[in-house]
Amino acid sequence: MFGPDMHCDDGNHILRLMHYRRLSGSLIDVGVDFPKESGISSEMAKTALDYIRTQDPSFDENEAGAIWAESEIMRVEEEYMARAEKLGIYKRTDNEQAPDTQSSASTSDIYGESALDKLRKANKARWMEEDRKKEEAKKQQEAERVAALKAEARDENSTADTKDEPGKIFSPFDEIALAQPAQKAWLEPVERKPWVKYYEEQATIIKDNKIPNLSTLRRLGPSALVLLAVLGGCWMLTETYTPPPRSARMFPDVPPAVATLGAITAINFAVFVAWRIPPLWRTMNKTFQVTAAYPFAIGTLGAQFSHQSIRHLFINTVMLWPFGWILHDDVGRGTFLAVYLTCGTVGTYGSLAFNVLAKRWMNYSFGSSTAVIGTMAAACLIRANNNVTVLGYEIPDITGLTVLGIIAGFEILRAWRGKNTRTDYPGHLSGLAAGVLAGFYIRYQTTASQMTRKEFTPLQSEQSTD
Repeated sequence: MFGPDMHCDDGNHILRLMHYRRLSGSLIDVGVDFPKESGISSEMAKTALDYIRTQDPSFDENEAGAIWAESEIMRVEEEYMARAEKLGIYKRTDNEQAPDTQSSASTSDIYGESALDKLRKANKARWMEEDRKKEEAKKQQEAERVAALKAEARDENSTADTKDEPGKIFSPFDEIALAQPAQKAWLEPVERKPWVKYYEEQATIIKDNKIPNLSTLRRLGPSALVLLAVLGGCWMLTETYTPPPRSARMFPDVPPAVATLGAITAINFAVFVAWRIPPLWRTMNKTFQVTAAYPFAIGTLGAQFSHQSIRHLFINTVMLWPFGWILHDDVGRGTFLAVYLTCGTVGTYGSLAFNVLAKRWMNYSFGSSTAVIGTMAAACLIRANNNVTVLGYEIPDITGLTVLGIIAGFEILRAWRGKNTRTDYPGHLSGLAAGVLAGFYIRYQTTASQMTRKEFTPLQSEQSTD
């Protein structure tokens, strides 16, 4: 919300201050201004206020501000009266003794009622009369709104039940100056069904909303073992994988790169659908994401296949296909899968390690972007001196090293600016670094004759075995 440089305790402190100002009504008086020595800028306060308004859009800031203004008027009036008493130009009657000086002893005022006292009583009576009129107007407006809603429901033959229910309150939103209500009509809140609530409770890992008291080693150690196991498996896959003959392939007429990328896309989509099945929520929370507060080791591998929004899945898929196709054709299926899984796992673990060491306990990570950006880096580095070919079309005068520099610069710039706090920058940079190392390893394993500026000969030609 406030950027990567803001500590969570400082951010929560700003949120608490703005929440108090909003509830107390002092927002109408002091707004979002803080003393310079506090270190809180107006932009930070405005960001916190916008977030609080999204969490409780129905709160009437105008009414709270009116109450605050009345209390301030009473406070200032009390200060003036106390000062007048101190100067000897005013004396309270028995019924108006200040709380700290009130006594049971009766005194007499030989000067009678002062003009200031009369003004105070007149103002108090006027305020009480205005409050009474406001209450009556609200009740009348409420009754008219309820009647209008019922009439509209009857006119439209709505199936909704319009009978009065005990405890059901209809309160219209007024136009308020400080924050416009997000809702324009009162509807019954939509609640989860009981069976969905049951699985939601079962899926909650931390029941008491308290950070588990775990050491850094306990949080990072098991995931590190999974990372080492994945790296070892990927190395074996690179060294031992043999492309199947054409007769053994399930789709012999489909290019191997398309089949591999299609399988990865299908897995990602299946996990995306699984997030929408309540009985699977607990398994998904443990297996397909990592949270710094209570990480599960298997999530280090599974998080790279997880997406919870169609936009997230679409962007990663679009970025994977052109660069994944290049890398697959150059190194073959075994090495491609090894690079993809390595970059995804390293990126997820890098994100987890950063959040744990920075004590960002509520941060969580998932998505194939770590694997995708690593695949892009490896594909560009392998073709460092060659023109880049995207979906069969060669881009002239742009080498893989140029594209890699653009990608790396873009990610580093975004991480440095840190405006989009929803982006996992540590994971992206870790996956990018893993992809660069994988590209160097593949180049090291390849003879110099296979690396020319004019043409790159694939390390594993799967087409020849079909």
